[in-house]
Amino acid sequence: MNSIRHKTSRAFYLLAIFIVLLCLFAFFNLLYLQQQVKEGVVIANFKDDILEMRRHEKNLFLYHNKDELENILLFTQKAINNLNNNRDSFSSLRSKIDLENLQLLLTNYQLLLTKYWEKWERLQQEDMAGSIRPLGHKLSTIADKFSAQEKESLLHSLSTTQWTLASAIFITALITVLIGYRLSRLVVKPLRELENKLEPIAQGQFEQLEIDNSEQEIITFTNAFNHMLYELDLRKKRLLHTEKLASLGVLISGVAHELNNPLGNILSSCQLLKKELDSADKDLLVNWLEQIDSETMRAHKIVHALKDFGRQQDFVIEPIKLTDLVDNTLLLLHSDLKNLPAIQKDIPEKLLINVDRQRFQQVLINLLKNAIDAGGQKNLIALKARSCKDNLCTLPADAYVIGAIKKPLNQNMAYTSLSIKDSGSVIDKKTIEHIFDPFFTTKAPGKGMGIGLYIVQEIIREHSGEIGVLSHPDKGTEFIIHLPFPIHNFINEKKSESHKE
Repeated sequence: MNSIRHKTSRAFYLLAIFIVLLCLFAFFNLLYLQQQVKEGVVIANFKDDILEMRRHEKNLFLYHNKDELENILLFTQKAINNLNNNRDSFSSLRSKIDLENLQLLLTNYQLLLTKYWEKWERLQQEDMAGSIRPLGHKLSTIADKFSAQEKESLLHSLSTTQWTLASAIFITALITVLIGYRLSRLVVKPLRELENKLEPIAQGQFEQLEIDNSEQEIITFTNAFNHMLYELDLRKKRLLHTEKLASLGVLISGVAHELNNPLGNILSSCQLLKKELDSADKDLLVNWLEQIDSETMRAHKIVHALKDFGRQQDFVIEPIKLTDLVDNTLLLLHSDLKNLPAIQKDIPEKLLINVDRQRFQQVLINLLKNAIDAGGQKNLIALKARSCKDNLCTLPADAYVIGAIKKPLNQNMAYTSLSIKDSGSVIDKKTIEHIFDPFFTTKAPGKGMGIGLYIVQEIIREHSGEIGVLSHPDKGTEFIIHLPFPIHNFINEKKSESHKE
C-alpha cells in the first residue's frame, strides 16, 4: 500500500544524497583551486627569483660589486631548486618550452657566473657580460611567460568553478522545487480535497466521506473520520429522539386534557340518549348522535395527530400540504393556545412544502412552543407562508441566519418561506448568537433542556434549507424558514392562483 510517509522519506533521502554529492564536488573543486593557487605561488616565486637575479646582475655590471655576484649565484640556485622541486607544477603549464632546456639554461647561466667569479681579476668583464646578459634576458622572458600562463590558467579555473557551482545550485534548487511540488501533490492536494469534503460537516451534514486516494495515511484518516461521523450521526439521532420524546411527553399531558372535553361530551350525549331514547323528539336524537359523531372524530384527530408525531419512521422528504401539517400541529398544541388570542394564519391552501412530515412537525412544535412561552395571554402569534423563486426569498440583512439554501446549477428549484412571529419578549443580539447552540437556554432550571432550537436548525439543515431569526423592540421575535422544493409545484401553485383570480 502507498504511504505518504515512505514517499516523503525517499524524497528527502534523495535530496540529502544529492546535497552530499554536491558538497563533495564543491570540496574537490576547492582542492583543485587550492592546487592551482599553490602552483601559482611556485611560478611566482620562480619569477621573483629570476627578477632578483636580473636586478643583481644589472648592479654587478654597473658597480662591479662582488657582493652582487654572490646574490646572483644565490638566486640562480634558488631558481634551479625551485624548478627541480616543483617540476610537476611547471609541467602542468601549457608552455612549449622544454623544462630540460630551461634547466640547462639556468645551469649555463650559473657556470658563466662561476667563471666570472673565478676570473674576476684576470678576464675582461665586458666580454663576460656579453655572454651573461642575453642568457639572463632569455630566462627572464621564460619566467614572464610562465607567470602569464599561470594567471590565465588560474582565471580559467575560477571561471569554470563559478559556472559549475552556479549550475549545481540551480540544479539543487530545481530538484528541491520538483520534490516540493511532488510532496504538494502527495500531501497538500489530498488534504485540500479532504478539507473541501469536510465543509458540509460544518453545516451539520454527517455524510460518509468517499475514499478516492490510495495513500495509506489518507485512507486511515478517512476511515477514522467516517467512524467518528457515524458515531456523531448516531448520537444526533438519539438526541433528536430524546427531544421528540420530551416534546411528546409535554404534548401527551396537554392532549390528555384535550381528550377529556370530547369524551365528556360523548358520555353526556350517550347518557341522554339512553334516558330519552323512547320519548325524545327525533330531531333531538339526531342532534345528540351528531354531537357524538363530531366529538368522536375530534378525539380521533387528536389521537391520530399524536400517533403520527410519536411513531418511529424513516427520513423521507416528500411534498406535503403545509396547511394540513400546521393544522395538525395546532391541534396538538391546542391546550397551550386556548388562552391566547387566535393564531393569525396566512398560508395558501394549496401551498406544498418539501419535507419529512414528522421531522418538520417537530420544528413547528418547537418554534410554536417557544413563541407561546415568549409572552403572556396577550401574545399574538402569526404564521405566514409563501412560495417564491430566485432571490425573492432573501432573508433580511439584520437576521441571524443558520444554514444556506443549496441552489442547483439549473435553477430548477423554487422556495417556500415560512414565518412564525410572536409579540412576546425580545431576544438581545448577544443571546441570538447562541440560541441555536446545544443546551443553551434562558429558561429557569427544569423548564427546558436547551436543545429545542438546536434540533430545529439541525432538521432545517437536513432539508438543505436555512433559518433566520429577527428580534426588535415593540415587534417581538420572528423565525423565518426557507426550504427548497421542486419548481413544478411552484408553477402549479401559480396557475391555481391565476385560475382563482
